[in-house]
Order: sequence, then structure tokens, then C-alpha cells
Amino acid sequence: MVINAVSTLALYCSRCGKIELHHVSRFAINNSACQLACSCGQLQGTISGAGRRQYLLDIPCLVCETNHLIFLDSNLFRQPKVSKIYCDQANLELGFVGSPEAIAATIAKHKQEVASLASELDGQADGQAIENSQILLEILNKIHDIAEQGGVYCSCGNTDVDVDVLVDAVELSCSQCEGRLVISAKDEQDLARISAMGVIELAPLRRTSRK
Repeated sequence: MVINAVSTLALYCSRCGKIELHHVSRFAINNSACQLACSCGQLQGTISGAGRRQYLLDIPCLVCETNHLIFLDSNLFRQPKVSKIYCDQANLELGFVGSPEAIAATIAKHKQEVASLASELDGQADGQAIENSQILLEILNKIHDIAEQGGVYCSCGNTDVDVDVLVDAVELSCSQCEGRLVISAKDEQDLARISAMGVIELAPLRRTSRK
């Protein structure tokens, strides 16, 4: 009988923006806290045992500027679908856990989305390099999450908002009053800013009346 004593989780790095896989021994976790570091050198958190078949993940959050303490059941590491780890305050995705197969499939899908987005942006930018397409993708995902909760609308009352992807920004436009809102998507600060938003409201264009 083969006993798999290794748990796997994936965390987003606040420095380089990449997804880093962490394979940790459950025996080691139960004995002491294990540090989780990205390949770029950034410390992403620590994980330790927290009772029978439970682990405590101590993870810093860029948005809250504090550490989140998250309890993880050991069953999460074996489930066929990934469970996402969030900052509850800003609804920011920090990482995910699941079986190695589920994590691999999720990362492969994520890389495909990033590559597709980068290719699309390259065409829009006439060949200019896109330095951080992952930040842009994360911001798009956040806008989508807010929209699903009914939080994206124009002050004219319209909720039918179009989204256009630019080189380093996302432009929202109202199909009714031609209102516009440009959301910067250049770096982690832009991601933190949109992650802290609960609603996104467009302002209608002001029209100058001639007498």
C-alpha cells in the first residue's frame, strides 16, 4: 500500500504575480511550521498543523496589509475540484488547493487564458510587448465577479455595460448614454485598488448645451 503524505497548494505571488506550487509533507507540517516561498524569493506564507487532519495557513495579503489565518481540512487536498483561498475583506483570490490533477488542470487553463489575452493585446497594441498580462486578467476576473453581484452599472440607471481590453487598462462603456470609465491595469497596486471595490459606477457623458 502506497500512502501519499504530500499535500499541494498553489498561491499567487504578490511580487512577481505568478502562481507558485508548493508540495509539503504532512509529516513535516504536523511537526513544525513550513515556510512557503515563491521561486522569485518572496515569502508567501507558512503552513502548520492545527489539530486532527487540519492545517493552518498564515498568508499575507497585499490589499489588507495584514496576515490571514485560514484553516484547511486535509480532504481539500484530495478533492477532484480546486477550492479557492480568498481574502474575505476584498474578495481577492490568494490561491487554491485540491488534488494535484485538479491543480494542474487549473494552472493549465490559467496559462491558456493568459496566453490568449496576451496574444489579443499584442494585436491591439501593434506588436508592443505586454509586460504583465496576468494583472490584466486578474482585473478582468474581478470586474466579472463584481458584475455577477450586480455591482457594475452606469449612474444613468443602465446595467448593460460593455468591456473593452486596452494595452494597460480596461475600458467600461454604457450602451445607453455613452458613459465611460477607464480602469488602469498596469501593476499590483491597480489590482489591489479594484479588489477593494464593491461596486463600479460609470458616469454618463456631460453634454454641452448651446444657446
